[in-house]
Amino acid sequence: MRDILFFPLAAALAGAFVFMALDPYGERLPSGPVSGGGRNAEDVLITGPELNRFVVGEGGGVAIDIGKAADGEDIILHIDREASATYEDPRLGPHLMLAEDVEYALESRPIEVIIEARSAGEFPASRFEANYFSKTEGESGWQGFDLTPEFQPYTLTFHTPKRGGDMGYDFVGIRPVTPDKHREMDVRSVRIRAAGPKATPPENEKPAQGILP
Repeated sequence: MRDILFFPLAAALAGAFVFMALDPYGERLPSGPVSGGGRNAEDVLITGPELNRFVVGEGGGVAIDIGKAADGEDIILHIDREASATYEDPRLGPHLMLAEDVEYALESRPIEVIIEARSAGEFPASRFEANYFSKTEGESGWQGFDLTPEFQPYTLTFHTPKRGGDMGYDFVGIRPVTPDKHREMDVRSVRIRAAGPKATPPENEKPAQGILP
């Protein structure tokens, strides 16, 4: 083949292979911060493909995986935590990052974080903890819940602080409790919603927690 034909053809074929590898028309899972984005920023539901917005964190000793449940009906997030993975900052483990529109909608008000979860895997967790982190001096702290083999909704309640001058993101962290070896759990959905109007948080308020009726 003459060079005048070979090189343009080779370039076209290379471009075609790159195009197919990138698969621009293929399904792309959502990623990045959770935003209101066309829905009510005061009541956002993270479920199905949106569970891909979870970030594993940089603390080490934790693995997350999104995929179909064993029954093939629901997309779930699987979390596996080693007993050696000790951290207090929720950003170091599996967490969601909330975009500024959600952070603004939820500031200075009571909120609920409703987590649908269950124990799972070869080493099923009997408990898990959740933490709503706004800033170092404004977080719910790790709140504990008892898990069952069936999906149940669990609610963390918290009165968020005023944003102040810091425009950083808010975070929601989830981790199985690991007394030894490692423990596993599944998450089917996370709903974050305002539970009241904007107001100054009561002094010495302690977050409530438990399973929704």
